Amino acid sequence: MRLRRGWPPEVNERRGRGEADVSARARLGGAVEEDPARERIALALVELVGAQGLEATTVAMVCSRADVDRAGFDRCFTGKEDCFLRVHGEIADEFCRRVKDAYAGPRSWHDRIWAAAWAAMRFLKEDALRARFFVVEINGAGNRAQARRDRILQGFADLIDAGRDELEDPASVSRSTAEMVTGAIYGTILIKIRAGAIERGEEFLPELVYMATMPYIGARAAEDELLVEPLR
Repeated sequence: MRLRRGWPPEVNERRGRGEADVSARARLGGAVEEDPARERIALALVELVGAQGLEATTVAMVCSRADVDRAGFDRCFTGKEDCFLRVHGEIADEFCRRVKDAYAGPRSWHDRIWAAAWAAMRFLKEDALRARFFVVEINGAGNRAQARRDRILQGFADLIDAGRDELEDPASVSRSTAEMVTGAIYGTILIKIRAGAIERGEEFLPELVYMATMPYIGARAAEDELLVEPLR
């Protein structure tokens, strides 16, 4: 396998490169409010939902794990759905910020896709329970949660759609191509996380980059991405 030169990204992406910060604030995306009870509730929710699923998790379980009473929970959230949506939103904001910060810059589109994909994978690998909470459990959390998921995916489709500028005739590929590719990438990540790939340390980043770049650089060139071993 060949190593990708200049990888991983340097100074402006160092946050995603370092050892995982397992503090509660980092686990929740770094944007939680200052109320200690709220932070404990949010962390308990991520751990429980990541381990056993949203449907099996009750407010009573969250309160017990967070060591707060129901009145303390009710001061922070209106119910389980509100708690999930707000905590998920904080994690989503941090995930999107990291990915889009990694994508930004004057490099080629191909290198920016690699940078964004590397930042996304690093975020997921930092915490397997958080990854399940963020990627998997949103699908069973109701219409509002799924609408958020779709908005996030549209944002990432924007990054992939910029690949049309690499073509001699950008109009030869439509926006819907990027949307389909993004959906396929999300589906792959979903399957991998459900199957325990994060816990096993399975490497599937090159597969995702292949999917993202193939419609724009061609199948033969994109196959080279499958030979890349990202530096850790």
